[in-house]
Amino acid sequence: MRCQRRERDLGRLKKLIMNLLNFFKTFPDEASAKAHFKVNREKEGVICKKCCGERHWWLESKEMWECKDCRTRMSLKSGSVMENSKLPFLYWYIAMHLMSATKKGFSALEMQRQIGHKRYQPIWALMHKLRMSMANRDEKHLLKGEIELDEAFFTAMSEEKSDEPQKRGAGSQRMAKVLVMAESKPVAQEKKYKKAFKCGYFKMFKIDDLQAETITQETLNGVLPEETEVRSDNSKSHVGLVKIVKSHKPKTLPGKEGSTALPWVHTCISNAKRFFLGTYHMISEKYLQNYLSEYCYMLNRRYHGQRLFDRLVLAATYHWK
Repeated sequence: MRCQRRERDLGRLKKLIMNLLNFFKTFPDEASAKAHFKVNREKEGVICKKCCGERHWWLESKEMWECKDCRTRMSLKSGSVMENSKLPFLYWYIAMHLMSATKKGFSALEMQRQIGHKRYQPIWALMHKLRMSMANRDEKHLLKGEIELDEAFFTAMSEEKSDEPQKRGAGSQRMAKVLVMAESKPVAQEKKYKKAFKCGYFKMFKIDDLQAETITQETLNGVLPEETEVRSDNSKSHVGLVKIVKSHKPKTLPGKEGSTALPWVHTCISNAKRFFLGTYHMISEKYLQNYLSEYCYMLNRRYHGQRLFDRLVLAATYHWK
């Protein structure tokens, strides 16, 4: 078993090294990263911040676009996730490559070491801006069809100091509540040791409480109501779902039956917890949604392979605000 794990880890390491070699062949310097970002921004369309015009010409000497209608000028970073950042384009590209090259993820401290930047804070801010870009991209896709829905509790560090004694279990002050949804449809032919459902896209939302109104509203934010059939447990938090979706099939799930009836939601929750613990160790509750968005973005594009970097560059061409 250990030999198999070592071989698997070595295989991943070799693949990552090869990807890094190809990356630095494509982007050997700052100019190459700038040129690539310019092409992608023009492909998606440059929009004037003043008049919302879409007709521009490029001023080579200034490295800026000028609007043909109102003459407003825009830099390469203006209007993108990189706006107001003093970090080089190559730093952003290295971060996007490393964040998309491995399933293991990168902490801001490890990213700082890999890039070789002196200060931690700018790299931390860079990574959170990229996570917000991922969330912005995933917001455009709403879940539909058959959907599994459940809540989970993630360990997160609260910044609010309290004199109250620490509670245990789900009511602990260190437990953040998260709503998890997964597209899940029955497979045509069930196979032994395989799940009876095939998964599609996932969404995870940090929520303040488990009130029915909160669950109903967050579900509405993530699905196409008229095309959605929800499967969930028979919790009081889910009583409002029947009013907003095509159909709701609640079921009492005692013991470990939840992992059978809602297999992909439970798999997503357990894998996400393991991912956060192994990569970040402790997450602040304030920024938990950013980490959830990153996890779902990578999970939803699990079959993209090396194209994931290109998708992340496109996501970065839009401002996350």
